[in-house]
Amino acid sequence: MHSWGNAGPTFQEQQMLQTTGTAKMMLYSGVSAFLDLASPEDYILNLRNRQRSRGFLGADIYAAGGPLTHPNGHGTQYPGSSARTATSPWEARQRMDSLAARQPDVAKLIYNPNNDRYPSMDCATMEAGIEAAQTHGLTTVVHVETWAAAHQVVTAGADAITHAPPAPLPDSTLAAMRQQGTAWIPTLAVHTELSNLIQRPRLLKKDLLRAVADSVLLAAYRDTSGLPDQIRSWIDRQDEYQTTRLDAVRKAANAGVPILAGTDAGNPGLFQGYSLHRELVLLTQAGLSNWDALAAATTAAGRFLDAPFGLQRGDRANLLVLDASPLEDVRHTQNIHQVIYRGQIVNRSDFLNEAATSVPTVPTH
Repeated sequence: MHSWGNAGPTFQEQQMLQTTGTAKMMLYSGVSAFLDLASPEDYILNLRNRQRSRGFLGADIYAAGGPLTHPNGHGTQYPGSSARTATSPWEARQRMDSLAARQPDVAKLIYNPNNDRYPSMDCATMEAGIEAAQTHGLTTVVHVETWAAAHQVVTAGADAITHAPPAPLPDSTLAAMRQQGTAWIPTLAVHTELSNLIQRPRLLKKDLLRAVADSVLLAAYRDTSGLPDQIRSWIDRQDEYQTTRLDAVRKAANAGVPILAGTDAGNPGLFQGYSLHRELVLLTQAGLSNWDALAAATTAAGRFLDAPFGLQRGDRANLLVLDASPLEDVRHTQNIHQVIYRGQIVNRSDFLNEAATSVPTVPTH
């Protein structure tokens, strides 16, 4: 996800939280840690380091720093972008060496060849970036938009791919993912939730959502009379490919591909903290059991980040106490009784008064 805050349906309405405010909204929502995949590098890594050395109450920050992409490629369009750009394998290795010195939690790459909006690294440059990251012991997460690109990324040895291409999952790519042990973060929420909120406004009445999202922002989702054509086209594409994406996740999960829960929050239709609960619902709609959907957001995510989340001795004492069992209905994760963070009961009501609403010093979309 992207921790700057929450966006309205057109990006014009924004709830500026800054990462510190997002960390509080996350913990209020029962999310004890998150992985930021696109924030200004100095800002996010310095904040992460401060949290780990001196602490501040909020969900644990994991961060990628600047993504590796092509000059003028996706990831460079945001104000204050810290993207590292490469046009050759040599440059990719140099950029990854520079990133590794900052000790990010993962290395993010953006690979979308044949994209009509942004130029992309070629395959050799992408492969060199992944290889260099592995040399430094960095876990790699690669943004992809087609299964052809995903196949190349998987065979190059990426640890995870993120997003769900709008096409059936090819058997050959699935076989490669199984062979390589590649994890998949499908971010179903970013591919479906804008349409869901516009067409099913009753979703805007959920208690947890109303607690973490600005009322003016939510009102913008109810009044859709002025939606620009670009946003309406985006909604139409979400509708058109929703079943295809759900089927792809079902196919991958049934084949044993590790599925991890992520949202791409920061985009329209998504809300920091709350949308992870919606992602779990979407994963079950794709065919995952409630147990497996919960694992995608807890133990499996912890293993991927090499973070000790669980119930073994020495694990972090981060627990979500619910009023009803999510094994009966995964939507029960929203019925939060208590949040326990590092062994302490969190006073959740304090977060609602402290969340930052001023314009941050980090870029918005």
